[in-house]
Amino acid sequence: MQRRILQEMLNLAKQLACAAGDISLPRTGREPVEYKPDNSPVTEVDRSVQAHIVGAVCERFPDHGVLAEETIPGPASRCDPASARYCWIIDPLDGTRNYVSGFPCFATSLAVLDHGRSVVGVVFEHNLGSVYTAVAGQGARLNDNPIHVEEVPNDSDMLVAIPSSKDQLTVNVIRSWVATPGIICRNLGSTALHLALVASGTLAAAFCKRSKIWDVAAGALLVTEAGGRVTDPVNGNPLSFDLTADPDTDLPFLAAAPQTHQRLLGTIQTALK
Repeated sequence: MQRRILQEMLNLAKQLACAAGDISLPRTGREPVEYKPDNSPVTEVDRSVQAHIVGAVCERFPDHGVLAEETIPGPASRCDPASARYCWIIDPLDGTRNYVSGFPCFATSLAVLDHGRSVVGVVFEHNLGSVYTAVAGQGARLNDNPIHVEEVPNDSDMLVAIPSSKDQLTVNVIRSWVATPGIICRNLGSTALHLALVASGTLAAAFCKRSKIWDVAAGALLVTEAGGRVTDPVNGNPLSFDLTADPDTDLPFLAAAPQTHQRLLGTIQTALK
């Protein structure tokens, strides 16, 4: 029974994430932008994609909770993420700044939590059509092919994803990494995609200080199911989700293959001294 419902949720999540591209791509770089109170951008495409996803989830699984980045109008806003066994975590368009600029790198991220633990994750990159998926205990896949994190030998360069935020932790870590031979920093403007690329072995690691639950719930499952670690970047504790907390709470993370993770965790702790 559990395996069947996980497959049903995965199938729906893949279908909805891929459908987001049909909404977004014709309007790339041409969509008017608004700014939310935290100065993050939002467009009607963000809202349209989210409305499509929320409507389909609530119709198919009316007893599931829903937590999404943008405001949910109407009856769907009464879904209680904290009390439902299953809760869908939705980021309709991760990389909105890229989207409004016409930079072809943005994704839709969908996760399902079972009592706060990620059990289904899908990240869909709209421009390449890359579908990253994971189910708890069943591994991670890219376009239905198994993927795994990659360890980086000590004498090799590693590509590590960094965020755009300029908080003190981020600034200190980036300064340290830029000055460290062998660490090559990249920022694609999509936290969910950074995590998916770590899961596939394309990136060695990803770090972020100011991510939210909708940025990381799917991607973190991808990484762990691909054999990696996702932890707090300071103390190394495993990343966890509390659906009773303010959804705007920061969820800092460091994601990488186990040995690479340990190496980078040490550099972060050193940068903070």
